[in-house]
Amino acid sequence: MLKINYDVTLPETEEAFKAFWRKYSLKRTLLFSVVFLIGVGLFANMIYTNLNSMFGWIGAGLSLGMLSSIWLRPVRARKKLISTLEVMNEEKYTAIFDTSTIEIETIVADNEEEKIEKTTIDTTTEELYAMEKGELFLLFVNRSLIYVFPKRCMTEEEITALCDYFTGKKI
Repeated sequence: MLKINYDVTLPETEEAFKAFWRKYSLKRTLLFSVVFLIGVGLFANMIYTNLNSMFGWIGAGLSLGMLSSIWLRPVRARKKLISTLEVMNEEKYTAIFDTSTIEIETIVADNEEEKIEKTTIDTTTEELYAMEKGELFLLFVNRSLIYVFPKRCMTEEEITALCDYFTGKKI
């Protein structure tokens, strides 16, 4: 059993969000980008051959709009997440890594007695992916949740134990 007390800063949250996006959304975004660029090319050719082609202008505009939308959506989501987290109270966390579960308890910094219900992750049934990114350990759960464990809050022994935990679980 490994117990870690930590807090997460806004830049660490932003870095985790970017890593999550790269892991789960970048390939799809690139694929759709290629599709919409082909559309832009086809519609541009249609406009070139017939400058008065309304269908070509509308199609090119829609393709360019969709192309910009798929690239700007994650940027807007990240900015919205960071602005939401800026106004919230600071929180501290305690994570307990056990043989088959990971329990994460949230403690609101303003009121040490106010605790939010523990989150329990079953390592045997949940889809988990862990990665070490710079000064962070990231745990992605079911392709929808991100847990950030900063190394700055851990001792060398805890860092090694957490690496061994994720490696041993083949996460």
